[in-house]
Amino acid sequence: MARCPNCGQKTSGEYCQYCQYPILRRGRVRPGKARIQAQKEAERLAKEKAKQEAEETKKAEEARKAKEAEKLAKEKVRLEAEEARKAEETEKKAKEEAERAAREKVRVEAEEARKAKEDDVRAAKEKVRLETEEAGKAKEEAERAAKEKVRLEAEEARKAKETEKLAKEKAKQVAEETKKAKEEAERLAKEKAKLEIEQDMQIEESLKQVESICEELKDGKVGTEEALKRLSAIVEKVND
Repeated sequence: MARCPNCGQKTSGEYCQYCQYPILRRGRVRPGKARIQAQKEAERLAKEKAKQEAEETKKAEEARKAKEAEKLAKEKVRLEAEEARKAEETEKKAKEEAERAAREKVRVEAEEARKAKEDDVRAAKEKVRLETEEAGKAKEEAERAAKEKVRLEAEEARKAKETEKLAKEKAKQVAEETKKAKEEAERLAKEKAKLEIEQDMQIEESLKQVESICEELKDGKVGTEEALKRLSAIVEKVND
């Protein structure tokens, strides 16, 4: 084995297996020419090595840039996905808030309608009570007046026998008129009571419908807009 004149390692072949320096064999070329040839060959190998290293460095840099670009692209996709998720959550929260506000509005309106109907029912009952009381007082007053009239006419009849027949006929007439007045008063009172009862039943039915709509809205069986329309229709029906 020959010794490399460049690194001093023992090697075989035409180039050093350690530093790739050309190994000169004895008897082939002169030492001066061999040195020049070896120097040129070393320079050529050095240039090739430098070129190769530059290419490898360039490839490594390109690979690093490509990897960095891929990382940035992934980060951009992640950020866009995060922004989209946040936007979707914001929209979802806004929608839920709008639905909650709509449900609250329906609940408040239904509660106000229920209270209004209760007030109407209470007022209607009070009206019936007052009218019934007034009818009773009117009836009593009519009966008292009729009795007083009969008494006076009877007294006059006793005092004046000559007018007894006329007094009796007049008393009979008054009695008939009183009876008719009484019957008319009773009929009017019954009609008023019947009308108020029918109104009470209509109001109670409307309240049941309002409660039913609220339950359907709460259970999600109907939408907010449909519930508002039905409640408005009930209010208009009751007001009519």
